[in-house]
Amino acid sequence: MENEMNEPSYWPSVFLAGVIVAFIMSALGLGSGYMTLGSEPTGKTFSAASFLGILVCLIAGIAGIIATRHYAREHDVTFPIGRGALIGFLSGVTAVTISTLVGLLWTAVIDPNMNQALYDWQIMNMEAANMTEEQIEMTLKFTPKPGSMMAVLSQFGIGLVVIGIFNLLTGMIGAKVFASEE
Repeated sequence: MENEMNEPSYWPSVFLAGVIVAFIMSALGLGSGYMTLGSEPTGKTFSAASFLGILVCLIAGIAGIIATRHYAREHDVTFPIGRGALIGFLSGVTAVTISTLVGLLWTAVIDPNMNQALYDWQIMNMEAANMTEEQIEMTLKFTPKPGSMMAVLSQFGIGLVVIGIFNLLTGMIGAKVFASEE
């Protein structure tokens, strides 16, 4: 207990990594949206914009590495793999939270028509896939409208779980590589 009180705070490292990764996620996420809007609906469910979305998730995993490296190097400390997992998880949660806020700010202030345009594009893409009106209506019932509270909360919740767990793992790797007691 006494040793934990003398250890430096890992929060600056968590926040730094979260901010860096959040802005990368936001830029690529918005880029993916604009790539979608700039393309013709083909009826396909997978596109270059979808690939970019997957790439965003993979890139988001670097938050745990950045945070543990920064913490270990900045304070010249070693710490167990469990602390690395915590630092990684918290950096992932921070990145998702900030990225969500940036996305909300972007679609509320800078481009308020983006969400409606994405929704309309989805409908045109389903029409291009030769779906009937009934099929489109059924699909839209189960798909939250972009920008709606349900869409934001579900995206945020999924991001917290997926990116949080991914960064938990990369934080463990970062602890082993940068802060190993061995």
